[in-house]
Amino acid sequence: MGALNRQEHRALRAIEKSMKADDPELAEQLRSFGGDAVRRLYRYAGWAAGPLLLLGVGMGDAVLLVTGLLLAIWAVLGRTARTVS
Repeated sequence: MGALNRQEHRALRAIEKSMKADDPELAEQLRSFGGDAVRRLYRYAGWAAGPLLLLGVGMGDAVLLVTGLLLAIWAVLGRTARTVS
């Protein structure tokens, strides 16, 4: 699924605005839906990255080292992107 065009963005904003006016509590629940799960996923990735990096360095295993490094980068970028937006 690709990005939304301008008309679709306007339609989505109109739906959100209407829902917020009709039922603000439901609108807030839908807006924040899944946020906790995503934050938890980034946190777990960060926690898994540490031991993988240590094992990769200690055992000299490039696969573990690269996997830990990629997980750490993904966790950091994901958490900073969530705090910026």
